[in-house]
Amino acid sequence: MQRTPPRHLAPTERTRSQTRDHLLVESLLAVVAIVLTGIIVFGPLLPEASVAARLPNLLPPAPTTTRTEPSGTASRPAPVPAKGNLLVDPSFEAGTAGVQALGGTSLERVGDARQGSWAVRLAGGSERLAGIALVDVTRLKPRSMYVATAWVRASQPAATVQVHLVETRSGERFAVDTAGAVVGDDEWRRLEVAHIAKRPGAALSLEIVSPDLENGLSVLVDDLSIQAKQGSFLAGP
Repeated sequence: MQRTPPRHLAPTERTRSQTRDHLLVESLLAVVAIVLTGIIVFGPLLPEASVAARLPNLLPPAPTTTRTEPSGTASRPAPVPAKGNLLVDPSFEAGTAGVQALGGTSLERVGDARQGSWAVRLAGGSERLAGIALVDVTRLKPRSMYVATAWVRASQPAATVQVHLVETRSGERFAVDTAGAVVGDDEWRRLEVAHIAKRPGAALSLEIVSPDLENGLSVLVDDLSIQAKQGSFLAGP
């Protein structure tokens, strides 16, 4: 005689839908396990760049430093001057070598330039015509005219600035041509002066001076130029 177990002890019969859900869950778990296993096994073989790209950069930014060069030192080679310019470094990109201070002027190379990276600031003159000079730029040729230009800007309005082309022979001043203007602090001002050679073979120098330097203001100088122009219309020696 076959016994039938009590109803509460009999195994629960699963419906088809329950069986299908159970198989779906087991399949998903298996897929997840396969993916995790692949990451663990093949993760170290991935390129470092791709791994680093996925990681956030938690390092602080590198500190920045600002370098200030003393006056007169060179920061870079002098650029090639404009065609016809007799000055090797007209905008002081390579330093202030060859620039002489006049009348107790202190000169400093600064970054407040009209063009390029550098300009020269003049300040603190102890004489009325204090400034700077570029001496013996060239030797004068017969029947030649020399034209000099300079860009200047003052630290205060209504400052007088002059540009001189000086002809010297045996160290003595022989002839001088001068151009001047009243400049301000709002914009750069271009000054120009011309000089006709008096004695061929004499030396030509460029001076930029201001009578107001001794009064406490300063003058910025940049983009200098000296060019020679020859022609039969000029008087010869």
